[in-house]
Amino acid sequence: MRDWIQQLESRSPAWFVSGALLTAVAVVFCGGGVGGSPPVGGQTEPLTLTLSAPQICETTPARGASASRLRQNAAGEWTERYDEFLGWFWVATMDVNWTVSGGAGPYRITIDGETRDPAHEYLGASGTASVNCAMTSGAEAFIRGTWRGYREQPDVDSGLKTIPAMVIDATGATAEASVDVYVILELGSAGDRLEAGKTYKVFDQLVTVPEEIDLEINGIELAMGGASSFGLNVVGSSAQIALDLDFPGEVNRYVPDAPHVGPAGQKIDLHAKFDELVASHGQPPTSLSSRR
Repeated sequence: MRDWIQQLESRSPAWFVSGALLTAVAVVFCGGGVGGSPPVGGQTEPLTLTLSAPQICETTPARGASASRLRQNAAGEWTERYDEFLGWFWVATMDVNWTVSGGAGPYRITIDGETRDPAHEYLGASGTASVNCAMTSGAEAFIRGTWRGYREQPDVDSGLKTIPAMVIDATGATAEASVDVYVILELGSAGDRLEAGKTYKVFDQLVTVPEEIDLEINGIELAMGGASSFGLNVVGSSAQIALDLDFPGEVNRYVPDAPHVGPAGQKIDLHAKFDELVASHGQPPTSLSSRR
């Protein structure tokens, strides 16, 4: 007889979802698939799927979780303590609402590649789905009790995430819709990398990286009474800038005399790029108006 003891590591995640809702509506007449014939048999209203979601989802990177296990042998002795990797967890989720009209119920919904979340299946004319803020499709996720995780490390980064959805009704007709949400990745460790053109939250401060350069966190500068600024390096250069932690603004910067050359061989004015970075400090992403 073998008894197992399993303990899942947990840690309070630092995330929240914010912003106004984006709404997307799609109507498709189908006879068992997209692009089919108009509805027949007395159906007068087309099958319609409507989605709404927050404009922004803030999340930390995924973290791996392991289970500490013990096995009992035939003599009743506890042996073979070891850790087993369970998956990647603690990516934030957001609520995506759906509404279906027309067609013929019952309805089954697929959102971001999933037909259910840890709470319930996606069924009915309206409801709310818990959607993972990773860029990776939800089809690659698994559910363990009240947790959603990934078997492979998911793609979690700042940027616009498109959430696709589809409804299928009792006749096999389908309708599709999608909605865009901007994911903001929260970072705060020396060496964390920020890619060009994306908005991040660094030590609780929103910054958008200018195009053509990548940045890297070089840590927090401590002052009397606590932290006062955080530093960012330009990847591939000795240039660096420090931004105030208490009030959006610049503390100091260093830019070498030698021109910075980008990956395509272009000369980049790092003073101008730092000016853009400072102007973005504390500002939300600029691409929140996109919707589908």
